[in-house]
Amino acid sequence: MHPDKHSLILLDRQTLAQKLVITVGITLVMAGMGWSQTPNRPEISAVKISSDETIRVDGILDETVWQKASVANNFVQRDPNEGEPASEKTEVRVLYDNKFIYFGITCFDSSPELIRATELARDDKFDNDDEFVIALDTFHDHRNAYGFSINPLGTRMDALITDETSINIEWNEKWDAKANINEQGWEAEIAIPFKSLRSPKSEVQTWGLNFGRFIRRKNEKSFWSGWDRDYTLLHLSQAGHLTDLKQVQTGLKLRVKPFVVGGFSQTPKNSGSNFKNESQVGIEDLKVSLTSSLTADFTINPDFAQAEVDAAQLNLTRFSLFFPEKREFFLEGAGIFDFGTERPRFEGSAPDLLLFFSRRIGLEENKVSSQQENIPIPIFAGAKITGDIAGFQFGAINMHTDNKDSIPQTNYGVVRVKKKLLGRSYIGGILTNKIASGGEHYNRVGGVDGNFVLFNKLLLKGLVAKSDTFGKKGNDLSHQGMLRWETDHFRTVLERTRIDENFNPEMGFVLRKNIIKKKWRSTWRPRPGIDSIRQVTMSFGAELFNNQTTGSLESRKTGVWLGIDTEAGDLVALRADDKYELLTKEFKVHPTATLPLGGYNFLDYSVRVRTYSGRKASGEFEVAGGTYYNGRKLTISTDGEIDINKHFSLMVEHEYNKVNLSNGSFVARVINTGLNYNLTNKLLTSTAIQYDNVYDRFLLNFRLNYIYRPGDDIFIVYNDTRDFDPTYTGFLGGLVNRTLLVKFNHSFDF
Repeated sequence: MHPDKHSLILLDRQTLAQKLVITVGITLVMAGMGWSQTPNRPEISAVKISSDETIRVDGILDETVWQKASVANNFVQRDPNEGEPASEKTEVRVLYDNKFIYFGITCFDSSPELIRATELARDDKFDNDDEFVIALDTFHDHRNAYGFSINPLGTRMDALITDETSINIEWNEKWDAKANINEQGWEAEIAIPFKSLRSPKSEVQTWGLNFGRFIRRKNEKSFWSGWDRDYTLLHLSQAGHLTDLKQVQTGLKLRVKPFVVGGFSQTPKNSGSNFKNESQVGIEDLKVSLTSSLTADFTINPDFAQAEVDAAQLNLTRFSLFFPEKREFFLEGAGIFDFGTERPRFEGSAPDLLLFFSRRIGLEENKVSSQQENIPIPIFAGAKITGDIAGFQFGAINMHTDNKDSIPQTNYGVVRVKKKLLGRSYIGGILTNKIASGGEHYNRVGGVDGNFVLFNKLLLKGLVAKSDTFGKKGNDLSHQGMLRWETDHFRTVLERTRIDENFNPEMGFVLRKNIIKKKWRSTWRPRPGIDSIRQVTMSFGAELFNNQTTGSLESRKTGVWLGIDTEAGDLVALRADDKYELLTKEFKVHPTATLPLGGYNFLDYSVRVRTYSGRKASGEFEVAGGTYYNGRKLTISTDGEIDINKHFSLMVEHEYNKVNLSNGSFVARVINTGLNYNLTNKLLTSTAIQYDNVYDRFLLNFRLNYIYRPGDDIFIVYNDTRDFDPTYTGFLGGLVNRTLLVKFNHSFDF
């Protein structure tokens, strides 16, 4: 029996509807996951020049060969007027030869006498200066890139961008740049060796490319591509294209970078002064290119004397402070090893969980003072592999430390893999392994995670991890799920995190254990269209920590935040929080005050004013007050910077806390001062002075850096730590320790 004509028509309609639903569903999924067709992006062709055509990198585009190059222009404002042409014209030209890729940049300016140019120190953030930025996505994967930045004085900053989310400005490579201010504005020439980059092997390559220009006096940002306010230069998925790179060979075959350190340390003892010879030699980095996309680094007896000192912090909470990594060997390619909860946007705040935190290698925490100083542990040798292999992002580190005092020799290992999915998403895994000498103690952690970006605005993130520690069994899991929607006007976050009592990532960081955290926050950021106001931010949310075993509430914070960003770049912000803390054991908040067990309610508030960093003098002032456990606390924070001229700048941070408790009162303050005097962009000096009154500790750090050629340095470093214990006399107190070191390194590239 055959169906009648009406049934056939109905069946066809049903089939058509099913196909339409499936097609629409697939299209939405593909669009959400990044499979939708990439919008048209601007392109520029790279023009190859012959071996007898040379470019002298002097910041003046006077070579006739520049006339061969195509021109990238038509920059569009992101701020203050989204979508409008940049207020000042910008032109970029791209040339290359067998060794270098060259960028010729012309930043026209109708008022060249107002160009901001003050910074000579490499890797400064250029908050005060006009700036031009290049983002090079050499693998054209729309998520990772090299960043190069220059100001009108020719001062350089370079960085690595990973997964469109993290930027590592501590990464340094060899490249050259010069700039020149003239009657039309300012010009710059940049030469980047292909050896300093990596890209896939191909006869003809296309790279992702974006440019950004920042005019500080106007508080203006303009991009060549992807100027939508929902994105930044980190979003390589919005970048344009650099085409016609032919027969380019990137990456080093081999780099050997030995170093020599000479100097001494002095640690006074009861019987006199103890001097120790700190001289040593080693291999700072031995870099080997395994493939076009995979690099191995080795280090032998590394020394980190030149690393910047940590800023002093006061800790009036019951949880650990968080200090960022500053050692170069661990920073290069560090983004691949990120595994854990999101790092807070505010400097000094700590993440809830990181499975790998490289400061655990070669640094042992010493909680003698409020600054949580770290004792350096000698590192025998180490190896690191980073890059892409068989379609996976791959990273591995193995380091071996020597014994010191009661700390035995220890081996640290970590392996991280990430598989790119569709547009901007990935799934991945990590394994860490720490074994003490003789196998007397071990700690292993494994985890899987995933980031899924839907419709370019929605992030779904999750992780699950388990630890295995000698002497601890069971109750050793952690997991997190997070949803975040973010645009220029609206941001909302939902998060749930669980960390078991015995979860123990000894190569990582955990803020607090045996908790279940629930968080919700929504932020609305309208642009009211008022002449003097650029954007208003209104945020409100709640954060709860429950004991994972008993379910009882341990911490609660609900609060509101209101901020006004002016067109001039200033900020005024108000905050009010209602908090609760349950102390299940006594909390020694200060050497003179201990808080008893019990539940405590807080109500605190703050007013903060921040002036625009593009001025010669800028800063931040905040007053916070309210209840604090069984008493009250007043906090006054100041943070100021003055750029006197291009050679000299001064920074002062001061935090003052006056605490009145029912069982005691105290004043806690910390001061961080930085003085930078730079003769040229090759001869740089910095002086850091720190003081905290909780333990009466004073620290002086002086560093001279002579960059005698790109990538190679001479350092002179002096450290002096003093204690103002009553038993010591004299204006500068008693010497705790001092070191004087001279370091020389030189790289050999093959």
